[in-house]
Amino acid sequence: MSQYCTKPLIEYMKTVPDFRMKGKTRHDLAEVLVCLVVGFLAGMTTIRRCLKWCNSHIQWLQQRMDLKNGIVSLSTASRILSGVDEELFSYAFMEWVGEIVDTKGIHIVIDGKALRGSTDKMNGGRAPMILNAVDSSSKLVLAQMPIPCKDCEITEIPKLLGLLDIRDSVITIDAIGTQTTIMDQIVAQGGNFVMTVKGNQPSAYKEINTTFRELSADYEKIKTDKDAVPQYPELMGKYEETASLEKNKDRYEYRTCRVCQDNSILTKAKEEWPWIKTVGQCKQVRIPMERDDDGNDITPDLSTFMEQGSKRRPQPVSGDDKASDILSVGLVSNMPLSAGDMAKNKRDHWVIENCVHHILDEDFREDRSTAKASKNNLALIRKFAYNILRIAGRVGACSKSITEARDDFSSDLSLMETYVFSGILSLY
Repeated sequence: MSQYCTKPLIEYMKTVPDFRMKGKTRHDLAEVLVCLVVGFLAGMTTIRRCLKWCNSHIQWLQQRMDLKNGIVSLSTASRILSGVDEELFSYAFMEWVGEIVDTKGIHIVIDGKALRGSTDKMNGGRAPMILNAVDSSSKLVLAQMPIPCKDCEITEIPKLLGLLDIRDSVITIDAIGTQTTIMDQIVAQGGNFVMTVKGNQPSAYKEINTTFRELSADYEKIKTDKDAVPQYPELMGKYEETASLEKNKDRYEYRTCRVCQDNSILTKAKEEWPWIKTVGQCKQVRIPMERDDDGNDITPDLSTFMEQGSKRRPQPVSGDDKASDILSVGLVSNMPLSAGDMAKNKRDHWVIENCVHHILDEDFREDRSTAKASKNNLALIRKFAYNILRIAGRVGACSKSITEARDDFSSDLSLMETYVFSGILSLY
């Protein structure tokens, strides 16, 4: 880690243009935005509670900002958040985080998140969405882009990618982003990708499942009989698989990842996806834990579950969605990847849901926020706070648990002093 520091947070907030009439304002825009970030850092989950916390610490805050007219009112803060230019505020966020973490040569995860509490029931009742880009290693949010609904992800993902320097980085997107135009753009920007193939690409999905079933059979045949003649002898030297078992909460998860570094097995690679160098399949079997009356673990093993199911899942469901007990998806990449590397990219992709979206909903109550006009700017305020908590936890300044870290920031104002009003050490 270098000794390079970012500027104090307020300096980035000052780059956001004030839309209000000059000479008619009582509160500085940058100070209002910083106060809201401070409130969320201290564990508050609404604008009202953020301002209340700031009011109770106003003397301390006035030693670091002018706040010549005190803390802004709820109505004024809401009006300011609704009026701030969303795009320019996003640029300020990206400039700030861009001085902390480099987007080149990392694994960037892109996924959409619904703002369910902001659903406008009078206009179709569809939840607005935000596309988030996250560094899988540091778990920091790199950028966000608001979109009207989930159906818009395909057209908006290229715009989000265009904002990022993705040279030598690996981009992972769920199946909705497995589109020729998106792959082409990633390669044109000097990046790499690992894309998921599900039922929305029916021909490729079927081809992958069929081919890897046959390649796996060949692989097992050769392992048990060296003289056996495989169905695809020319592919065996390019085929690899890896398996793992993980106990996750109340279930066992068996994962198998198979890859073949030969794009000839996929018709689309010859026609629409010429960049493909590795084709893969990831199969996951989730078996709910079962215990007898004495508390002993009587969960069936993998082969038994596949053949007979279990008491909790008499008929295991197969498919390509998260509700399936037996989940099988295809994977394609423009890089030559081993089975282990492909599995890691697939697994690390879920950082965005498990470590970012879940935290935003559970700790920051994002899913419960009913804000509408200010929803996107408010989401960005949360991300400023979220990133600061991640960075502080990463270097051991506070708990790595976001919940406990917010308690730390609320009770230890030296953390606020360091991470908000001083500067943050760069992570590169």
